Amino acid sequence: MVGEEKGGRKRTASKHCIKPRLDLISHLKLNSRVPSFRNTKSMHTPSSHEIQIIKQDRSPWRQRLVDAETGFRIGLRTDSILFVYSFIGAMVLVSGVVFGLAKIEWLILILTFGLALSVELFHQLLIFIVSEFRHHLSKDISQMLRLGTAAVVTTNLTAAIVIFIVFGSRLVELW
Repeated sequence: MVGEEKGGRKRTASKHCIKPRLDLISHLKLNSRVPSFRNTKSMHTPSSHEIQIIKQDRSPWRQRLVDAETGFRIGLRTDSILFVYSFIGAMVLVSGVVFGLAKIEWLILILTFGLALSVELFHQLLIFIVSEFRHHLSKDISQMLRLGTAAVVTTNLTAAIVIFIVFGSRLVELW
């Protein structure tokens, strides 16, 4: 044992006996399982190089921005629906410029788009958690995913109604 005295001398462990301490991140192995839920697209879990080690020299607000960018990048790579959101967002942006929307209308559209995008990212998080911790959860976990899907659909329908109202009022004014 390290530190025991034997024959009046204190024994210490040699450098060769000490195992190098590895970070928890290097031991973290993400499963690449694909959730097998009905009506769920294939989802690829992020590889270990996607997970970044927090640097001590970064300020907390900068680290939070780096984490947000990494999370958004993982969301884009995980599911193609975020590309659809980006395409629809670009169409709304161009249409808003063409119609000459007022500031309050821009505010409403931006808040609606941000809410729909956030709910979709939380839905992806829910799918990821369920797929990773399936063995710890009850057998009927499909209800959790259905609730998450219902939240996404409700938010998307609300966003579509808001977009229809904003652009519909502009179309009526032009008519």
